[in-house]
Amino acid sequence: MNSVRRVSSALLVSAVFISLMLAPADRAAAFGYGARGPDVYAVQGMLKSLGYYAGQIDGIYGPITENGVKEFQRRYGLPATGNVDGQTLQSILWAYTELKIPKAPPSNPPSQTPGNEEAPRGQPPGETAPQEKDGISEEERRMAELINAERAKLGLAPLALDAQLSRVARIKSAEMAERNYFSHQSPVYGSPFEMMRSFGIPFRTAGENIACNRTVEAAHQSLMASQGHRENILNRAFDRVGIGIVDGGPCGKLFTQMFAGD
Repeated sequence: MNSVRRVSSALLVSAVFISLMLAPADRAAAFGYGARGPDVYAVQGMLKSLGYYAGQIDGIYGPITENGVKEFQRRYGLPATGNVDGQTLQSILWAYTELKIPKAPPSNPPSQTPGNEEAPRGQPPGETAPQEKDGISEEERRMAELINAERAKLGLAPLALDAQLSRVARIKSAEMAERNYFSHQSPVYGSPFEMMRSFGIPFRTAGENIACNRTVEAAHQSLMASQGHRENILNRAFDRVGIGIVDGGPCGKLFTQMFAGD
């Protein structure tokens, strides 16, 4: 019997962090005036980079954000509703990608197989956090501690911090930094589930959270403020987690949490 697989999603981010349900951008839920949270942070950050938003990036969808969205929509021939619907989000993502990603064709994807300990070509421009003997950094351990503290509040069993799963999560974060994208769907490895399988990770149920932020604590708070990501963190079906943190991305650090349950 196949178990239900949960995966909360995040699309491209500019300044702090973004989370949207895993789906093509043109099918993402719309949001607008009065909305709050990491989705708004990301839209504000991207619009600011594109020159359509001059306000504070605070995650609050107020009149300045609404006006910025309207200006963007007019510029790109979209209905100027001031709401971020699927088509508007897709256009913002496209414009931001055009701005941020070099036009030179990417190199061929690296050949990566389970058990190959060589660092992937997706290594970020900066350095990863210092690694301990099992390959897990202090920052990654800290994020796992924060996850388990949240679970403990609800009487849930702690998640084991899995070194193999953390390695895969770290590769995902590094690849996002190198290829300048932010999505659950990897151009090299496919979906989180396909990526786990390609590295020999066994699971019956699985999920993934990704974040872009400055610190472990700030990333954790943003994840907990997003329903889909919070549900992954507090999912009773998961029994282990892999954490991968690398320097890179527009926010300073990229975070991948991979959850699995047997």
